[in-house]
Amino acid sequence: MLRSITLLVLLLHTMLFSAAQDATALYNEGLKLKDEKKPAAAMEKFEKALLLKPGYTDALYQLGWCQNESKLYSKAITTLRTVRTSWSNIPKVHFELGYAFEKNNNADSAISSYNRCLQLKPDYANVYKQLGNIAYEKSEYEKAITYFKKHIEQAKNEITDYLFWYRKGFTENALKDYTAAQASLLKSLNIKTDYINTYLELGFAYTKLKQDDDAINYFKKAIDIDPKSHIPYNGIAEVYRDNKKNMTEAIAWYQKSLTINPNERKANYGLGYCSNSLGKYTEAITYLKKAIEYEATYTAAFVELGYSYYKTKRYPDALNNFAKALSQNPKNENARYYSGLVYIIQKDRINAQRMVDELKNLNSKNATSLQDKVNKM
Repeated sequence: MLRSITLLVLLLHTMLFSAAQDATALYNEGLKLKDEKKPAAAMEKFEKALLLKPGYTDALYQLGWCQNESKLYSKAITTLRTVRTSWSNIPKVHFELGYAFEKNNNADSAISSYNRCLQLKPDYANVYKQLGNIAYEKSEYEKAITYFKKHIEQAKNEITDYLFWYRKGFTENALKDYTAAQASLLKSLNIKTDYINTYLELGFAYTKLKQDDDAINYFKKAIDIDPKSHIPYNGIAEVYRDNKKNMTEAIAWYQKSLTINPNERKANYGLGYCSNSLGKYTEAITYLKKAIEYEATYTAAFVELGYSYYKTKRYPDALNNFAKALSQNPKNENARYYSGLVYIIQKDRINAQRMVDELKNLNSKNATSLQDKVNKM
C-alpha cells in the first residue's frame, strides 16, 4: 500500500513538472511571437501556458500587455488587476494598467495607476508622455507641456513618436509659444511627412510669427494631402487678412473654403470681417448671420455683425448683437466700445457713460477715447 502511494506521488510530481515545463515552453513561444509583433498569436500561447500553470504571473502580465497592444482594453484591465495583486511593487504593471484605463476612457483611474508607477520609479519616461496626453485631451495645456518636457528629460533614447512631437507642438501653439511649436512640429514632420495636422499647425505657428510665405507654403502642402479639407484654405485666408491686410485676397481664399464646405463658420465669419473692412456692410451681414447660424455662441461674429448694423444705421439691431456678445463674453471690449458709440448717436448719455465705466474697469485703452466723445455730448 505504501509503495502504491509513493508511486502515485512520484507520478503526480512528474506530471506537474512536465506541465511546468510545457507552460514555460509555451511562455517562451509567446515571447517570441510578441517580439515578432504578433500579439494575437502570442496571447494564445500565454493563455495555454496559464491553463497548465494558473498562477503563472509572468504569462499573465504578458497576456495583459498583448491585450493592450490588441486594443482589448477591458480585458487588459481585468488581467492586469490580477497581476497587480502579485506584483504590486512592479512599476511596469501599473504603467500597463494605467494605459488600459486611459484607452478605456477611465482617465482618473489611469492617472492613479500612472502616479503609482512614478512612486515606484520616478524616471519612468513613458508615464510622463501618457500623463501629458491625458492633459492634452482635456485641453489642460500648461499641465500637458510640463509632462511632455519631463518625458524628454527622462527619455533614454531619441524620441521617434511623431504624435508626441505633434501634440507638444500643438500644445505650444495653444500656449502662444510659437517658436517652440515650430521646433516640435518640424521634428514631427521629419518622422512622418504625410500627417496633415502637422502642416496645419506649422502654418498656424508661422502665421503667428508673421513668417507669411512659410505659413502659406505649409497650408498649401496640407491642401496637397487633402484638397477637400477647408482648414488650410481658411489658414491662407487668415494670413492675408491678419498679416498682409489684403482683404481682397483673403476673400478669394475664404470663398474657396466655402466651395468645399458652404456651412463653414470661420469662412463665413472671415468673409463678414473682410467685407466690413472693405465697407461692404450689407454683404457682411449675410455672411455673419450664416456664421452665427452654424455656431450660436460665436462671440466675435456677434460683435462683427453688430458693427455691420452700426455702420448701416440699424442701431437697435447693433445693440442687440453687442448685448449677445457680452452675454457670452462679459469682458469683451469691442462690444462695449461700439455700444457706446451707438448710445452717443442716440443721445443716451447715461448708457454711453456706463459703457465708458465698464471699459475703465477692464483697463481698456478705448475708455479714454470713448470718454472724450461722451464729454462732448
